[in-house]
Amino acid sequence: MNTYLVTGASRGIGLATTLILLENGHQVIGTYNGNSEKAAKLEKSNKNLQMVQLDLVEYSSVDKLVSNIKNRLDGIVNSAGIFEEVDFNSYKYDALELNFKVNAFSPLYLVSKLQGQLKDGSSIVNISSTDSKVGSTSGMGYAASKATVESLTRSLSLCLAQRDIRVNAIAPGWIGDGMQAPREVLEIAKSYNPLNKLGDYGDIANIIEFLLSEKSAYINGTVISADGGDESKSYVLDQESRIA
Repeated sequence: MNTYLVTGASRGIGLATTLILLENGHQVIGTYNGNSEKAAKLEKSNKNLQMVQLDLVEYSSVDKLVSNIKNRLDGIVNSAGIFEEVDFNSYKYDALELNFKVNAFSPLYLVSKLQGQLKDGSSIVNISSTDSKVGSTSGMGYAASKATVESLTRSLSLCLAQRDIRVNAIAPGWIGDGMQAPREVLEIAKSYNPLNKLGDYGDIANIIEFLLSEKSAYINGTVISADGGDESKSYVLDQESRIA
């Protein structure tokens, strides 16, 4: 039985990952922020699951989590994240800073604080986004923070390589509810996708499970895109093929 820490374990990708790991007989320390009722239900129904409150806005909350983890860890999944819109014209960048704090800086802080409890040969998986590869307007903070996640993933893979600890990231495309995106946007994403569908949380969880396992022993410092082929498609070239 391995022990994994999964942040954002009460919903979305984090929840799907937690359930897969539990089904395969592993022990999971899952974190949640505000949904204590959901966390309690999950913990009650899974004997190998411990749910712990974590607010990634506060480094002190990370410190508290670290102090309460007594287990040696076989891996960390940094799944928790936020999407805060940024108003470029207001020149108030609180939302920009919040995206960076939750999505990039606190996960880095968490790994640095837990590196002594990570077993040699363990694995870390960070969640990025295909948004990291394009520009954005209101989503500029989210996109930039995810680009930072990818850069930090590569750097951490070098910092921890001497202990055979691998660090990789996954860049999902449109998955599940798209972080609570409007239904109209989800329909557009689905119709544009080469596979004509949105991804499922389980699709990403399966890749995470692979990256945590010995089956991916030679994959390190890599970002895997999981977007159903969106990055391979050009809107202009697609329209050109329809016109020609």
